[in-house]
Amino acid sequence: MSKLDTAPYKGVRDFYPEDQFIQNYIFNVWRKTTESFGYEEYSASILEPTEIYTEKSGEEIVQKQTYTFTDRGGREVTLRPEMTPTVARMVAAKQRELGYPLRWYSIPNLFRYEATQRGRLREHWQLNIDIFGISNIQADLEGIEVAYRIMRNFGASDSDFEIRLNYPTGTGNDLKAVIQQLSDRGITNVIIDKELARGQAYYTGVVFEFFDTNKENSRSILGGGRYDNLTELFGGESLPAVGFGAGDVTIKDFLETHGLLPEYHSSTQIYIAVISEGQFAAARQLADELRAAGLYIAVDWSGRKVGDQIKIADKRKIPYIIVLGEDEARSQTYKLKDLKTGEEIVGSVSSLKLELAKKSASLLSRRAEDKAL
Repeated sequence: MSKLDTAPYKGVRDFYPEDQFIQNYIFNVWRKTTESFGYEEYSASILEPTEIYTEKSGEEIVQKQTYTFTDRGGREVTLRPEMTPTVARMVAAKQRELGYPLRWYSIPNLFRYEATQRGRLREHWQLNIDIFGISNIQADLEGIEVAYRIMRNFGASDSDFEIRLNYPTGTGNDLKAVIQQLSDRGITNVIIDKELARGQAYYTGVVFEFFDTNKENSRSILGGGRYDNLTELFGGESLPAVGFGAGDVTIKDFLETHGLLPEYHSSTQIYIAVISEGQFAAARQLADELRAAGLYIAVDWSGRKVGDQIKIADKRKIPYIIVLGEDEARSQTYKLKDLKTGEEIVGSVSSLKLELAKKSASLLSRRAEDKAL
């Protein structure tokens, strides 16, 4: 029998724990920042009727750049390449029931069949935020400010990125007002780019994109603008809207280039290394007591040498370890070791709980600092 290839499908990624840690970090900053402005999360299926893309993007683009197929019922279906048509469909479906202004966000995975290169894959995740029901410039300003705050919450300085604006369907007097009002909000790394014209045909007003000032990353980090008529495609009334999308691939490239990625650490706080099978019951009881104190505990049931168990804990970057042998099980006195500093604390479960609470608070504090929030 021939062996199967271990590589993932071209243009997509596997996420090992260290990769998922970075992905979760990016998602957490996106969520916390977006929700701080009053946006609520929504979601939808990755499958959409193909017609919602052909109507605006055109048949040729859909057939060449999307994953489109005919299902068993004879329906044309597409793996979503973007989220804006989906949210417009959802809003149009309940347009008279929803309260406005409506602030929604999502972090969907999206698919495009195209050549892979730095900053662009065939599958990625993307933060989408949209505000519906505000026709004045305040919605545009808020969209740009949310994007700006996201960048700052990742630890970026204003010199690390620039905001490019254009109004391809208007005259441009509006852009000066936008720049002035952004300056009033403390956002000054803004320029007018007359060449900027977002690829989607549904934009009706100001458009914007954020770019890394380091030329190593040439693709835009995020982009969006005003689209006031998209709900009409689904039989709804015209509804003013502003939104943007920020991809996980481009933001990870940006963070890596500027040294802003957090250091990986395991979610497990304490690793219990068990000397022999005779202590398994005691290890289980100890783990239960520590978990009851709100700590994250892993027990090594492998029966390997203690030295090997410690190496595993260290390799996985688990901060603390308890070695459980016959003496510890009988006396119920345990030695907690910090694998980074070598510091040891000896005591009963009760006394360790107090020390672990302090250690946990310190650890959580360090993690909060890592997230730059």
